[in-house]
Amino acid sequence: FMASSVTAMRQIQPIREMVQATRQYAAGDFDIRVNDYGQVNEIGELAASFNNMAESLQQTERQRQEFIANISHELKTPMTTIAGYTDGILDGTIPPENERQYLQIISDESRRLSRMVRRMLDVSQLQVMDPLRGGGHFDICESMRRVLVSMERKITDRQLDVEADIPEESILVLGDNDMITQVIYNLLENAAKFATAGSTLYLGVSLLDGKARVTVRNVGDTIPAEELPLLFERFHKSDKSRSRDKDGVGLGLYIVKTILEQHKEKINVTSENGVTTFSFSLAAE
Repeated sequence: FMASSVTAMRQIQPIREMVQATRQYAAGDFDIRVNDYGQVNEIGELAASFNNMAESLQQTERQRQEFIANISHELKTPMTTIAGYTDGILDGTIPPENERQYLQIISDESRRLSRMVRRMLDVSQLQVMDPLRGGGHFDICESMRRVLVSMERKITDRQLDVEADIPEESILVLGDNDMITQVIYNLLENAAKFATAGSTLYLGVSLLDGKARVTVRNVGDTIPAEELPLLFERFHKSDKSRSRDKDGVGLGLYIVKTILEQHKEKINVTSENGVTTFSFSLAAE
């Protein structure tokens, strides 16, 4: 009788702990873990599953808090600038002859704020889309040419040349045209932003083993090896002090990664001797 009581207690104890843990999870505390007391039966499996669930919840909560902290940080700077300069004009701290200059800054920061919010919304929408479901095809060469035309002004302003290696004949690929156009645009915009003035950007596509491989390359600062995996993280900026990245939101490459993941593809990057290359593939028809 005593032995059976001990066995029953050993089975009940983990369940009691799970009940207690559930209450703590409901209160937002995901630190607690359940002890399986060395049991290899269903109770032990349940305890292991419970702990896995707790780990997953904790990670999700950590990401949520990080996301909110990042958004707050990103939005705070333009909002502080807009409010500060507006108050300065209203209370006369900024003299009338300087008002136009500061109104221009307010206008620029308002637009930047709008771009940031739009990109954040883009990310949340992209994550629920399935671009492969319809089985649609489009001409990747035409998309690349369209991006080059839309980027012409930015490229010229940076005194950059472009080497375009795009075949005249069509290369049909599987996926969503608008999403992949955004990928190419973001990659080329990023390449132009960090390219050395007067250098040449490369944008090319080639067919290999039933895949179309798109490559974007620039000449500029070498990105340290330990920095490369971080480039695609949400809100990551390679150098927060770099003045030419002041318009960046740290979402451009994260959006690239997200879109390509939706297409079941990956983005690759290398950076050596000042040459940085981004490349990705898409299934060709």
